[in-house]
Amino acid sequence: VGGSQTHLRQVLQLLDRRHFDPRLICLTGSGALLEDVRALGVPVIAPAADAGFKGGALLRRVVATARVLRREPVDIVHNYLLRGNLVGSLAARLARVPIVLCSKRGCHERRGFELVSARIGNALADRVMVNAEAVRDFVHANERLDREKMFVIPSGIDTDRFRPLPPVDFKARLGLPPGRLVVGVVTRMRVRKGVEEYLRAIARLRQRHPDVHGVVAGEVSLDKSVQALVDELGIADHLTLLGRRSDMPEVLSAFDIFVLSSHDEGMSNAILEAMAMEKPVVATDVGGTREVVRHGQTGLLVAPRDPEGLAAAVDELLSQPERALAMGRLGRRVVEEGFSARSMVRQMEQVYLDLAANENVAATREKAA
Repeated sequence: VGGSQTHLRQVLQLLDRRHFDPRLICLTGSGALLEDVRALGVPVIAPAADAGFKGGALLRRVVATARVLRREPVDIVHNYLLRGNLVGSLAARLARVPIVLCSKRGCHERRGFELVSARIGNALADRVMVNAEAVRDFVHANERLDREKMFVIPSGIDTDRFRPLPPVDFKARLGLPPGRLVVGVVTRMRVRKGVEEYLRAIARLRQRHPDVHGVVAGEVSLDKSVQALVDELGIADHLTLLGRRSDMPEVLSAFDIFVLSSHDEGMSNAILEAMAMEKPVVATDVGGTREVVRHGQTGLLVAPRDPEGLAAAVDELLSQPERALAMGRLGRRVVEEGFSARSMVRQMEQVYLDLAANENVAATREKAA
């Protein structure tokens, strides 16, 4: 489950049911998120889930979604991700929903049909939520969206779930050899997340720290190209791919250093979770990362696509364990003070209520989709 899906699950879990009656309209009708959402008691609806996203198929999706919005009926539509922003905004306007919002959670350059889709969603929305100032700047430049139409609510995570755990040999639980220094990364995809650079950094680190061990948590597999790189670097015995995990606090507890090697980001939930676990961070200076990581205080920032620089920064922290521990403790405080899920959702609720008041939405319990 990616960052946007994790965020959405938190929102649906924490929305104040005295004021909001949420439901999830899903474009695909499948995925790991949906069972979690159903378990929260939130209805999941997937109109025209088998349709495509161009031409007549797109129109079919929009019309089917508009029918759902009229049937409910819905007062607020808050869309997520590129296709959701397009389909949801078109359907909401067709259904005459009073309030429509879109969301932007990354610095992904849009071109061609994607750019046109993004601009249509932006134009139809009343407001656009972004999760970092860097994302607002990027969307303004790439999609030509007025900064005044966007508002920033930083990402938030569950600081009760992600907190330092009692001392247990979490490395052994993951099947790691004893005595290894674990430099870990959490990711869903390979290229944009800089997995190749991370692997090269692990190989370089082993020249100074032979006990370094790389751990990748997430949906990354050893396909032919990755396997060839691992073999070339000679790190097969110092690399563990965990796959998708549901026990991330325990996994993060096994890390000595957390790494984010992304080429682009909005505001990484994975960084926030690691910092909440008091893990020192080495991260590429992309997107909204510097709005979270205080360079030299809670971690170190490096240039993207630079495995040598990444390795040097990790080496610096491995060589100064007391400094790394202090960074981790401060990181926890930073997340508690500014990036909790509850604070994030309370801010979103206030936006919904303010927009409802402006639109004279009279219901005391708004239906939000």
